[in-house]
Amino acid sequence: MLKKSWLILALITFFAFGQRFYQIQTNPPSLNWDEVSHGYNAYSILKTGADEWGARFPLIFKAFGDYKLPVYIYLTAIPVYFLGLTPIAVRLVSVLAGTLAIPAIYLLVVQLLNNKKIGLLAALLLAISPWHYFISRPALEANLALTLIIFGFWALLKALENPKFYLLSSILLGLSLHTYNVARVFVPLLLLAFFYIYRPKIRLKATYLIPIAILGLSLSMVVYQVFSGVGTARYSKLAILSDSAVYQLGQARSNSPLPPVLAKLRYNRPLYFVTKVTNYYLSYFSPKFIYQSQGAQYQFSIPGKNLFTLPVTILALIGGVWLLLSPRHSGLSRIFLFSWLLLSPVAAALTADPPQALRPNPLIPVIIIFASLGTYWIIDLFKKHRWAQKAVLVSIIFSCLVGYIRYLNSYHSTYPKTYSWSWQYGYQQAIEYVEKNSQNYNNVIFTKHYGEPHIFYAFFTKLNPLVIQPGGNNLRFEQSDWFWTDKINNIYFVNDWEIPKIIEDTMPLESGGEVSFKNSLLIVSPQSLPQNVTILKTINFLDGSPAFIIAIPK
Repeated sequence: MLKKSWLILALITFFAFGQRFYQIQTNPPSLNWDEVSHGYNAYSILKTGADEWGARFPLIFKAFGDYKLPVYIYLTAIPVYFLGLTPIAVRLVSVLAGTLAIPAIYLLVVQLLNNKKIGLLAALLLAISPWHYFISRPALEANLALTLIIFGFWALLKALENPKFYLLSSILLGLSLHTYNVARVFVPLLLLAFFYIYRPKIRLKATYLIPIAILGLSLSMVVYQVFSGVGTARYSKLAILSDSAVYQLGQARSNSPLPPVLAKLRYNRPLYFVTKVTNYYLSYFSPKFIYQSQGAQYQFSIPGKNLFTLPVTILALIGGVWLLLSPRHSGLSRIFLFSWLLLSPVAAALTADPPQALRPNPLIPVIIIFASLGTYWIIDLFKKHRWAQKAVLVSIIFSCLVGYIRYLNSYHSTYPKTYSWSWQYGYQQAIEYVEKNSQNYNNVIFTKHYGEPHIFYAFFTKLNPLVIQPGGNNLRFEQSDWFWTDKINNIYFVNDWEIPKIIEDTMPLESGGEVSFKNSLLIVSPQSLPQNVTILKTINFLDGSPAFIIAIPK
C-alpha cells in the first residue's frame, strides 16, 4: 500500500505540474509590475550583487516603496540565471511551489490523521482547486509562502515523534516569514496555538536550542523591520485606520445629532477598527467571498467563479461538520485544524479592501482537508458494499473534475481577453517598438498611466542594472512614501496629464529642471493623446480596446 500511495501521489503531482506550467508564459496574459519587479531585482542581484537601488544583498527590497520581502526574489535568481530574464523564469518558482504543495498537503494530512487515503484525496483536490491553481501561475510570494507553511507545520507535527524535524520546521517557517507579509501574522499565531494544543507532547531539551535560535532570529528580523518602518510600508497603504478613515470619523462625530460625549463613544478609532476587522473577518466565510462576487481583485481570482468549485465547497462543509461532531476525531488534530481555519483570515481582516483572494490563502489547505474528510465520510457510509464505495468515489471525483474543467475553460478563454488590462498588458509590445525605433528620435516619452513603466522598460530591454542604480544615467527620487523614476537614458516617464503640454516645447520635471521634447516618440494612453500628433501604431488589450498609442508630434 505504501508504494501504491506514493505512485498515486507522484501521478497527481505530475498532473498538477503540467496544469500549472501549461502556457505559463502567455496566461496570465502579461507580467504585472510586481512580477517584473521580482524578476528585474533578481537579475540585478545576479549581475551586480545589489538590487535596483544599489543595496547589497538586501534583506528587504525597496522596489517601488512597497518594500518586498526577499525569499521569492532570491529564489527567482536561479531560473533567471539558467533561462534568462523571461516570463517563464519569473513565474517558475511559483509553479514549482504550487506543485510541491501537493505532496506537502499529503504529508500533513497523513501526519495529522494517520490516513493515507484521506491524504491522497487532499492531494487530488488541491491539484484541481481553482483557487490554488490560479495563484500557482503568477509570480506570487503568497503562493510560495503557503507551500513553506504547509511543509513547515508538517515538519513541526513530525517533530513530536522525531525531534530532528524541529530544525527543518524552524527553517521552513522562518523562511515563510520573509516571503509574504500574511505569514508574519498567521505563522506566529498558529505556532502559539500549536504549542498550546500539543503542550503535553512537547519536552524541551538542549538540542532544541538551534531550531529555537533560527526561528527566534527570523522573528527578531521581522520585529526590527516593523519598528524601523520598512516592514510596515505595504501595510500603511492598506491600513484600516487610514488618514481618510480618521477624517471621516471626525466628520461623523461633528455632524452627529448625539450629545458630544455620546458622539465620541459612537465615533472613535478603537470601535471603528474593531467593527471593521470583525466584519472583514466574517466576510471571508461568506458566499460572496467564495464566489468572488463582490470586490474581486482580477489578478488573484476570476470574478463570479467559486474558488473551490461547488462540489468541493459542499464536501468541505460536510467534512467540517463531521470533524466537529465525530468522536473518532476528538483529539488534538481536530483542534489544530479548526485553529488553522479560524486563524487563516486574521491577517486579511486587518487590511482594507476585502474580500480579497490572496491574503487569506492559508484557508486553502484546511478547506481542502475538510473536503477530503467529507469525501471519506460519504464513502465510509457504503463500507458494506465495496462496489457502491467505488461508484460513489468515482462520482465525487468526476463532479469535482467537471467543476475544475469548467473553471479552466473560463481561465484560458474569457479571462485573459476580459482582464488583460488588469495585468498591464501592452507594455512588452510598446517597449519592443521603442527598442526598434528609438534611435530615430531625441527622446522617448512614456506615460505613467498604467503604473511604473520604468521597471517594464528595464525588464524587457534587459537593461544593465548599473544604469538604473544610483550613479547611473537616471532620474529617481523618493516622494510621498513612494519611489519615482522620471528618466532612464533618454526615456522619460511622464504623468498622463502632463503629456499634452510637453510637445509644445519644454516641461518642468517634478524633481527640478526642464527638458525639451522636440522630435520625441510618444507612448501614451488613449486618455492623454495630444491633438497635433501623427499616430504610428496602436497597441490593444486582448479585448480589442486601445492600451497604448504610439505617436509623434506633427
